[in-house]
Amino acid sequence: MNNTKWNEIFQAFYNSGHIVKWRIKDRENGFQSDWDASWSHFGCEPREWDMIEYLQIELTAINKEFVMETLKKIHVPAEIADNVITVFGYKTDVEYL
Repeated sequence: MNNTKWNEIFQAFYNSGHIVKWRIKDRENGFQSDWDASWSHFGCEPREWDMIEYLQIELTAINKEFVMETLKKIHVPAEIADNVITVFGYKTDVEYL
């Protein structure tokens, strides 16, 4: 994904007022962050978007509809499993929402 898409995701969730937990995996060193609900940590810190292997978002009964609608509007490469949606930075053999 490009910087524009990552920024669209950040802006959508940062400004939403919804509680949406997320975590990322760094593709360079394999580090996976802890779950976090503060989107300011996702986009307001200096971020090297090209280092994100994937972004995972926790789906709950309360946020699922909002998260799915938001990501479909942005049109992202993603998979859903076990109430977690994984948005990929580089994986090409995945369907888009």
